[in-house]
Amino acid sequence: MVHRWIVSAFCCLIAVGIGDRAFAQSKLALPGCEAPRELRQTLHDKLGSPEFDQLNSAQREAIEQQVLTELAEKYPRELEPVKRQISRARNQQDEHPEKLAALQAKYQKLAAEHPDDPLILYLAATTLKGKETPESIRLANRAIELAPNFAWPSLYLADLYSRGKTLDKQKSSANLKQFFALCPASFDGSAQWLLGKDTELQAKVEPAERAYLESATDPETLKNYTNLWGLEFRIHPPQEYPAVRKQVAADVERLEKANPKPDAGWAAFLIEGVKQSGASPEAVKAQEDKLLAAYSQSDEALEIVETRWREAHKDPEKQDDTAAWTQYRAAYRAAVQEWIRAYPNSYNSLVQTAFFAAYGDHSITETEGMAALDTYLKQATEHWGSPSFTTEYAADFLLEHHWQPERTLELLEQVREHYAKSDAIDAANDNRSEKDLKEQTENNTYRDQELARSILLAATRSGKPEAALKLKSAIEAAPPTDKKFASDYWRNRALLAVLEGRKADGLVYYQLALQVRQQQPKFVEGRFEDELGDEARELWKQLGGSDAAWAAWSQKPQQPTADADAARWEKPTLALPEFSLTDLSGKSWKLAELHGKTVLINLWATWCGPCNAELPHLQKLYDQVKDRSDIQILTFSIDEEPGLLDAFLKKKGYTFPVLPAYAFTLNLLNGYSIPQNWIVDSKGTWLWTQIGYGADDAWQKDMLAKIESVKAGNESAKAGK
Repeated sequence: MVHRWIVSAFCCLIAVGIGDRAFAQSKLALPGCEAPRELRQTLHDKLGSPEFDQLNSAQREAIEQQVLTELAEKYPRELEPVKRQISRARNQQDEHPEKLAALQAKYQKLAAEHPDDPLILYLAATTLKGKETPESIRLANRAIELAPNFAWPSLYLADLYSRGKTLDKQKSSANLKQFFALCPASFDGSAQWLLGKDTELQAKVEPAERAYLESATDPETLKNYTNLWGLEFRIHPPQEYPAVRKQVAADVERLEKANPKPDAGWAAFLIEGVKQSGASPEAVKAQEDKLLAAYSQSDEALEIVETRWREAHKDPEKQDDTAAWTQYRAAYRAAVQEWIRAYPNSYNSLVQTAFFAAYGDHSITETEGMAALDTYLKQATEHWGSPSFTTEYAADFLLEHHWQPERTLELLEQVREHYAKSDAIDAANDNRSEKDLKEQTENNTYRDQELARSILLAATRSGKPEAALKLKSAIEAAPPTDKKFASDYWRNRALLAVLEGRKADGLVYYQLALQVRQQQPKFVEGRFEDELGDEARELWKQLGGSDAAWAAWSQKPQQPTADADAARWEKPTLALPEFSLTDLSGKSWKLAELHGKTVLINLWATWCGPCNAELPHLQKLYDQVKDRSDIQILTFSIDEEPGLLDAFLKKKGYTFPVLPAYAFTLNLLNGYSIPQNWIVDSKGTWLWTQIGYGADDAWQKDMLAKIESVKAGNESAKAGK
């Protein structure tokens, strides 16, 4: 049945924001640490229901605007409706920049008219973040001066001072402490993220959060126990985890009776608690079976079914085992089709799953592949509002399979337009640091090279060279100074030359691309991937070259460059600080005590897919070197819920040292990308960083070779002295 809010939402779209009349009154109350319960309940019922999630993007957009506008009018001195409006406007800048601009103008005007209203000043500050950041800071500080007990400007400044040009760790910490002094039991997402960096503050906040939740009755509020449990594990050393698990078990026992109207989400929440309590695998499975029986059509049930399927169907061990990978992919595609039939309420997410199941499968027919693509794009447009990443994936899918090049060009033009809009938004941000600018420039260089190559390939295959010739000046610009971009640069030069009929030039450029490429071709999931070599060899044959001559012509130079592995390894921009961390067995590890050893540190999390693909290789390497006195392997877990680690490690059979290091990593990197591998030399100097995991049967051998090369370099340096 159509949601009853659709009709009213489409018929009556009111202007966003708090009504101006609310600010004509003086000395009005300020928002507290959380919105009133009835406001939260309305948001949950109208914008968080399964029925709402099933609507298409236009319907959801209209309803959300209607609901937030009405709530802002009904609760003019509450934050949540307006905060959501501002967040929506920021997220829609690519397509609707006028929305954020309207809010900025509105609240700047109100701030000028009501300079003594802390709420207006705070809201004006939040709209100006990234546009007029100094003025934003001034407004937030003025709000604090006017109302020292108004907590939210302090949290805003804590976040603003945690990144970008305004990065100031002391100011960020001071404002965060002030926020939690006023709202000691807040589970606000931004507050919890920043709290993760401050172990001292976590210990002070934990009692307040526990007391608050123990007195709460609202089921949605009670779900914050997952945050509390993660916090309690993080503030206790691993040797005290048994006591924490005992407390979690007691919490779960009470929570099982706390919700008179449980649903699938509540059942999944309880299972999370059961896992963190240290319950046996059999006990966890029993709870999952209950969920499957009671809520058989739910997303939560599907997640359990998918997880169990993957556990029962392991990835083939060898990347070059083509037959095994073909069989695995066929079984997975069949399972996905069965899930689509069995879980109609999860259709939207399963459409995406089905598309990615077909993404790298070259055994499917064009009819099957295009059906998956068309359904994916239809859902992207209708249900997700056609986010830009769906267009990128669709274009890559067509290029990968060599299907419909003209359609590929149309999709790539949409991608190019999105990049231009995104770059304009980034350029307007006045709070980007030099580090931010450098990283963004590097990311954009890689992104633009990828896009240019995609357009060149699609233009060649479709016989429409004009689509790529408009990129000619950019493609023929000076070679990049960063060698990791060199091979892609020369490959694009080769593609352009061939497109223009200059095949001899193209062959020269292909040779340069082959000579400087830093990642050699390899088998990935049963298929040998060497697009660059395939393109060059095809051109070689077109020009009459023989196989024997090709073997000589395509060889790399005898002397490899010094930075031949730079594509996978980079020099860190930070120094590794001294650390003292305890692993799950209770053993303490200090950087100073590791001097004399070459150290590999792997960063991972239980929920990280690429990490889970890499960890079996790490375990094999650990088994190989664990008895050596000159090499040490450690792992830093970035799990926010370290209570899940023991069961995960036992299930997988991993024995390498695991150090819960969430706060340490957040403070060092101000965030994180995982998996990561760090190599630290025998003096404690962090020499190399590798981000991401690429499926590779030679991972163990290559990693050990890198460690040995660092070790050898240190020994050579000693000998030189």
